[in-house]
Amino acid sequence: MSEFNSPSASSGNNNSQASVDFVRHVRKTFEAAYGAPTFIAAAARRSADQPSVVSIAHTTSQRDFASDRKRKVAGHMALAFSDNSATVLAKSPPADASSVVMSQPSPVDSSLVAVLRSASKLERTVEIWHDGALVKSVDVSKAHGDFYGDSTFGSLAWSADGSSIVYAAEKPEYDKAHPETDTMAVQDSGTDGDITDDIVGGVAGIADPRRYEFDGDWGETFNGKRPPALAV
Repeated sequence: MSEFNSPSASSGNNNSQASVDFVRHVRKTFEAAYGAPTFIAAAARRSADQPSVVSIAHTTSQRDFASDRKRKVAGHMALAFSDNSATVLAKSPPADASSVVMSQPSPVDSSLVAVLRSASKLERTVEIWHDGALVKSVDVSKAHGDFYGDSTFGSLAWSADGSSIVYAAEKPEYDKAHPETDTMAVQDSGTDGDITDDIVGGVAGIADPRRYEFDGDWGETFNGKRPPALAV
């Protein structure tokens, strides 16, 4: 017995395929429009030996639809300017800089750059780079909470002489209860055995009392974040 497809069934299949093709076209157009890289930071430095040569370090942001997150990409290029035109002399391959929260060149030497890097929720470092090479890295994971890198509280600045930096980060989180092997630390109030002595930090079976003090956040995009503090 031969199969028979009614005109209505065939029309329905065509409409379904047309809908699928339309959705694919819309998605492709959306990803092309919103997935294009955009420049979010750049720094230029003129060569001391060749004033016509300018070195440019730049950072772009691009949406990664496969992993549903934004990526930061760092790049570098050297340009030669002549007669109102520019020629690209060299261009480095792009490098993923998604873990970089903020960066700032030194006011004394623009080839010296301070970087705040957050590899994960529990891994944070402050780095100093010189001409693309890492010269110093400090682990600040336990010194404070997350870096503030937003436009409201985010800050990273050098001192005028380029000897130190200051940045904003969450206040440290007070200690949880420690294991039984920990010893109790108290601040002496001046009276031996005074039960009002203040507990300092987390102790055996007891968390730091300051952990339970109310310290409201700023709401909106700062829900759940501890108040900012400056670190030098």
